[in-house]
Amino acid sequence: MTKAAIALDGNVISEHFGKVREFLFVTFEDGKELSREIVAAPTADHAPGVFPNWIKSMGADVVMAGGMGVKAKQFFQALGVQVLTVPSMDVEEGVKALLLGTVRTVETDCGHGSDHDCG
Repeated sequence: MTKAAIALDGNVISEHFGKVREFLFVTFEDGKELSREIVAAPTADHAPGVFPNWIKSMGADVVMAGGMGVKAKQFFQALGVQVLTVPSMDVEEGVKALLLGTVRTVETDCGHGSDHDCG
């Protein structure tokens, strides 16, 4: 059984992990969805480690977002949570790819400059 946390921005997967206000948690096994729940992020605080620790405490094995900074990726790696950074897509498309095992990832390392671009 696998539990994934998908960063939401409305009906699409968020392109900026650190600004996410809610996550879709999907539990699945052998390509079959078992449950899903939308949960508000614990805080609007962008402090390092807050989201990774919370997502791990929610039981997630995988996190999916459009863009994520190096430090967040390192936190997840230390916690044993797989990071999937994906191109912009509809949430349902992302869930389907998870279930089928066909998630196409892209490498992104978001920074925090004034010309910030996570796409």
